[in-house]
Amino acid sequence: MRSRQAAETRDRILDAAAARFAADGYGRTTLAAIAEQAGVSVETVQANGPKRALLVASFERAFTGDEGAHQIAEREVGQQILAAPDLATMRAGIIGFVAAANERTAALWRAYASAADSDPEVMATLDDMYARRRTDLAAAVAGLVARGAPIADPARAADALSFLLSPEGYEQLVLRAGWSREAYAAWLDEAVAALR
Repeated sequence: MRSRQAAETRDRILDAAAARFAADGYGRTTLAAIAEQAGVSVETVQANGPKRALLVASFERAFTGDEGAHQIAEREVGQQILAAPDLATMRAGIIGFVAAANERTAALWRAYASAADSDPEVMATLDDMYARRRTDLAAAVAGLVARGAPIADPARAADALSFLLSPEGYEQLVLRAGWSREAYAAWLDEAVAALR
C-alpha cells in the first residue's frame, strides 16, 4: 500500500514537473511551483530528486509512458513496433508513436534542451538520450529494410529519421505553423516512405 501511494505521488510530481517546465521553462520553474501543482509539499518534491532529475524523469515519462533510461526497443511499445508483420504496419507504428510522443513533449523538450545548455549534468543525460535514440532509429531502419523498404544507406537513413521525428519538427510544424496532428503524421509517413 505504501509503495503504491509513493508511486502515485511520484507520478503526480512528474506530471506537475512536466507541466511547469513546459509552461515556464527550466530556469523559471521552481520546486515550490511543482509542489503546488502536484498538491504536495516542497519537501516531498525535494525527496523525489533535484530539479534536473525531475526534468529528465518527467520528459522520459511523458515521451515513453514510464521513466528510466531505456531504449524504446526495450519497452513494450518498441517491441510491438519492431514485431510489425509488414512495412506499412511498421511505418504506421513508428509514426503513431512519435506523433503522440512529440505532441506530449514538444514544449517540454524546449525546456530540456535549454537546461542542457547551462547544466553539464543535464547535457550528459541529453547526450545519452541522443545515443539511445540513434540506436533505436538504427533498429527501426533495419526493421524497415527487412520489410522491403528500399533504403541503400541505413546509417544515413537513421540520421534522417532522427531529424524527421524530432520534437523540434513537431514544434515548428504543428505548434508554430498550425498543422493539424493528422497533417503532421501524414507528412511524416510520406517522408519516412521516401527514405533511401
